[in-house]
Amino acid sequence: MSIDYTALKAELDAGHPVTGAYDADDQLAADELNLENIEVHKNTTPEEAADATDSVEFNTLTDADQQKWISVLAWTTLNLNEGIGLATASGMWNQGATPNTKAALLASRRDDVSRTSQLNFGRATLEKDHITTARAQA
Repeated sequence: MSIDYTALKAELDAGHPVTGAYDADDQLAADELNLENIEVHKNTTPEEAADATDSVEFNTLTDADQQKWISVLAWTTLNLNEGIGLATASGMWNQGATPNTKAALLASRRDDVSRTSQLNFGRATLEKDHITTARAQA
């Protein structure tokens, strides 16, 4: 897949949604585009949720909540951003006795991505010469 230099120029002219205007230096602008600083929501895998579960905190749950959490871990994916996944996790892990699990689960539902990957410019990383070429577009 080749780079759409017209789209890249439009992005450079518009500015980064988090940091604003791109640097005039082409290498620094490429670095800004490649920096993973845009937070996106994602689904959590059962493995991530299991790893996020603090064993001491798990043992503070009632037997019913322990069984409920074990059944949740059997789901294919967990959407901890909305719906039943969020409601279930919030109900169980929002207690004051479970701060480690709650924090780890909240972290598992977000990911940081670069503007380059978000805009799918056809490369994992943009380089200085890509910026130079895009800025030269009419």
